Amino acid sequence: MYYQYKTETITLKHNNMIPALTIWLFKKYGRPFLNKHNITFSRVMVPVKKLSVTILFLAISSLAFAQEQTLNYNVLHSGNTVGHMKLEQVKDGDDTFLKIASDVKMRFVFSIQVNIQEDSHYRNGKLLCSHVSRKVNGKQKADKLTKANGDSYQLTDDGKISSINQKQISNNLTMMYLQEPVGLSQIYSDNFQQFVQVKQVESHTYRINLPDGNYNFYTYTNGICSKVDIHHSLYTIQIQLV
Repeated sequence: MYYQYKTETITLKHNNMIPALTIWLFKKYGRPFLNKHNITFSRVMVPVKKLSVTILFLAISSLAFAQEQTLNYNVLHSGNTVGHMKLEQVKDGDDTFLKIASDVKMRFVFSIQVNIQEDSHYRNGKLLCSHVSRKVNGKQKADKLTKANGDSYQLTDDGKISSINQKQISNNLTMMYLQEPVGLSQIYSDNFQQFVQVKQVESHTYRINLPDGNYNFYTYTNGICSKVDIHHSLYTIQIQLV
């Protein structure tokens, strides 16, 4: 910490010297040159200002390509808030990055805290890789990776490697929060590392049947997931858009 602070202090002093040195050089060499050639200072500043505006415009334009979206949810159990979930999406050119982070603390016979993080990377609509990490009371319970590998996907589950014969995955469960799965009959589960069935049960409401016998309902408002009802054999919780 001390080394970092000391380095920053020296850099700051050095940076303060740069403007003073620039002014001195201009007075000693720049101004005489302009006077000798009958060039006014304003004449020099016109193209400089135009160049500055152009650089600023290009910088703003480059930033505009990266689009960010954040969704915040409350996690409810029996009507009480027991946690929070945050979803972030960043679009940068052909790449789309998704991240879900949730922190839930519930009490049954004993207190249980679950931290989940899911990351996905798409390019031109194809899932390149996704990662699921789940911790329960601080202990790692799941560490799963899905990665595109030619015409298939390599799957890693707590160090065990397998594959799925699928050329392209276009939608996973994380994407379910950002767009309504209209017309989809199945979607990829990064946690179970397989496709699961999608069935529309009501207007803007879809049911996902999971391989472990549990199921979820996703409800949409204006194309965005506004509520998820999670039906587990041990509990039922809701994830509601804030």
